Amino acid sequence: MTTPLERIESHPHESKRLIGIEYEHFLGLVELAEKRHLEKQAFIEKNKIRIVAKGGGRKPDMSVKQGICLCLIYLRQKPIFEILGLLFDVSKTKAMIHLIIG
Repeated sequence: MTTPLERIESHPHESKRLIGIEYEHFLGLVELAEKRHLEKQAFIEKNKIRIVAKGGGRKPDMSVKQGICLCLIYLRQKPIFEILGLLFDVSKTKAMIHLIIG
């Protein structure tokens, strides 16, 4: 089963129907979110007292692009978290957390 993000990337003309925005706008949103995420991480790093070495710790389960796609599908379709988890191959708890913390 393909994920919604894979479907959107292979058929960009269907993005409006699936997530509610054009593919070009989606890519712009992803670019802005990645930029903002890097700025936020740099700010946190600047004020952080390190316990774990840089680059250590748990790696994210989803990319920024997948997280944005998950949020847009949730806002457009309003599926339950179990369905979101199945669509994006994460647990329902992870799907809920991605919506809360973005």
